[in-house]
Amino acid sequence: MRPLLVLALILLFIAAVQGKPNEDEDQPVTVNDDDDDFAEFDEEELENGPTTKAPPIDTTARDDVVPKSRESTKQGDSETAQQNVREEAKEFDEDDAKVENEEDVEDDDDEARLEVENDREEYDPLEFEGFEEDAPTGAGRGVSKQPDLKIAEVPIVAGRNWEHYMVEYLLTGCLLLYLIWYASGKTTNSKLCDAWLASNLDILKNQFSLIGDEGTSKEIQTSESILDGEGGQGLQFIKEADHVFSLWCSGRLHVEGMIVTLKLKKRQDLINSFWRIIRPTNDQLVLRVYMEKEDMDTFVLCLGKKSATARLQKEMTELGAFCPERKGGERFGMSPSFNVSAELAESFAAIFDQKVIAVLEQYESEVEYLFFSDQWTPKVDETQKEKQLKRPEPSKVLQFCFNLPKDNRSPVEVMEHMRPLLQLSLYLIDKVNRYRVSREAKVKAEKNRQAIQEEFLKSTHAQRQEAAQQRREDKRREEKKKIQEEEDPEKQRKLEEKDYRRELKKRGPKVKAIKVKSM
Repeated sequence: MRPLLVLALILLFIAAVQGKPNEDEDQPVTVNDDDDDFAEFDEEELENGPTTKAPPIDTTARDDVVPKSRESTKQGDSETAQQNVREEAKEFDEDDAKVENEEDVEDDDDEARLEVENDREEYDPLEFEGFEEDAPTGAGRGVSKQPDLKIAEVPIVAGRNWEHYMVEYLLTGCLLLYLIWYASGKTTNSKLCDAWLASNLDILKNQFSLIGDEGTSKEIQTSESILDGEGGQGLQFIKEADHVFSLWCSGRLHVEGMIVTLKLKKRQDLINSFWRIIRPTNDQLVLRVYMEKEDMDTFVLCLGKKSATARLQKEMTELGAFCPERKGGERFGMSPSFNVSAELAESFAAIFDQKVIAVLEQYESEVEYLFFSDQWTPKVDETQKEKQLKRPEPSKVLQFCFNLPKDNRSPVEVMEHMRPLLQLSLYLIDKVNRYRVSREAKVKAEKNRQAIQEEFLKSTHAQRQEAAQQRREDKRREEKKKIQEEEDPEKQRKLEEKDYRRELKKRGPKVKAIKVKSM
């Protein structure tokens, strides 16, 4: 019984393997249904064109499989039946593998044929003119010739040469040169300041009781600190820039104060140093003296080089207004390189006596200009000048400018050479204090100042009217706002009536009432 049961199970397994149902159909499919797969490929061949014909499949083996198995079952030889089943399953698998390989080959041929046909349709002989020989002509495309690749040989650089960094070296050299130039120029200017203070400190002590600004401003120490004779606070210039230094002095008769300013060359600036080769400039010593109001009379006078006086007439408004005419120095017994601009003819003879002229002739190259004015006003910016409705209060100022020598002497020797010019400036301060203009010259000077004042008022008349109108409008706006903010209705009504009567009074005719006495 057991052999028969095993044989029955084997037969059922074989039947299940061979008769697997199709997914698309519910009815069982026999072994002969494999021919339908080949029928489907035949239809594809009819649609896509002729293809290589697949070799016929020998189906006799499949037909003979069933009779052999049946004969084995009838004989009852279980072992022989099992062996036959294995051989049949192996042959079936080999047949299926052959069919799948043939299907893959046919699919590849169809895809190649479609690509060739598409290339033929897309190929335009007019677009690819001159390439007819290389165009594909058959079903199979020839292998295109690959271009030969040429690889450039790049040399291996072990280390870079210094020539590759020329730009970096140049920029670094320029930066170092600028730093060295800045330090050198700054040191030179500081030495000039120290030399001037060392050469003229005794004169300043004799003439002024206070030298320096007593620490009210930021003081920048120069290269050397010069102490006064009593060992007190060190005196030094106030550093306004690397090339501009100033010193304040006060405490002298007839003088409110004096500012000593050293305007030196921009030696710390490399670019400006090259520019000075084209347009040379000088180191200058400028002394500005503020006189007491009662210690200087009314006159304007200027003596200086031709270029300096022309520049001052543009910068100093009072010089252009009171002294429009410039006369040569030879007319006054001086060098032709000087020009004289004087409001009063007698003022030049009173200030510049023979001693002063002799010193000026000796230091002709060092004297830039000497300026005297009782109408000096500080320079006003153009934007602020339009808003200026009142002429600023003028000051009585003396301003002297001297050029430092250009030779290659040491700073101490240069400042010793400039020492007599400081003494000349102090002498001129006393001359101005003692000078008094004549009566006729006084009247002429007053008329000139009155004319300048009227001219200024005319030029600012429109601005003053606008300012007055603006003030009236502001006052009117405040009154309206006060009426609106009043909470009491009765007070608000009274304020409105008062404002209304004021408006009627302004609009009414201006008639002067005259009282007539009865007879």
